[in-house]
Amino acid sequence: MAHIQDLTPCSYMRQWEQSSLAVGWLERGNAYPRGTVDETFFRALLRLCANPWQPPVVSAGVHLCSFCQFAGRLVGSSYGGASGAIGTANVFIPGETKVFVTPGMIVHYIDAHEYVPPREFQDAVLKCPEMRSMSYFKALKALGLPLSGYWPTAGEDESQ
Repeated sequence: MAHIQDLTPCSYMRQWEQSSLAVGWLERGNAYPRGTVDETFFRALLRLCANPWQPPVVSAGVHLCSFCQFAGRLVGSSYGGASGAIGTANVFIPGETKVFVTPGMIVHYIDAHEYVPPREFQDAVLKCPEMRSMSYFKALKALGLPLSGYWPTAGEDESQ
């Protein structure tokens, strides 16, 4: 996986680059903000990363943590009964003006490597509707993601 500077267009998702901002695309050799995050934010992010909605696009495969030498390279994160993705998924979080795109490994980067995502991303995570809810899809569409063919199937609760 390539490094993408936080809050720049997410070039990894070329078809949605104009509607998205990258967060958490970390690689060894590139500086990133370090510190601690609020536990409420971390739990909310972990919940969203546990089973994120994925558009039907081709993936470049499994992302390994370039900071870990051995054991952490393929692990997910588990905390308080919730588990995050292990590096095979991207997570789409609707923000105020753009959709944030982050690798599922962001929970590992925060937990194991003290990564601190931008405040606007943290705020968006705390406000994000449940994955796959009608509110979630409406928020993505309102921010310019072309979701034709990606909407929930008939019978899902459209009142959310």
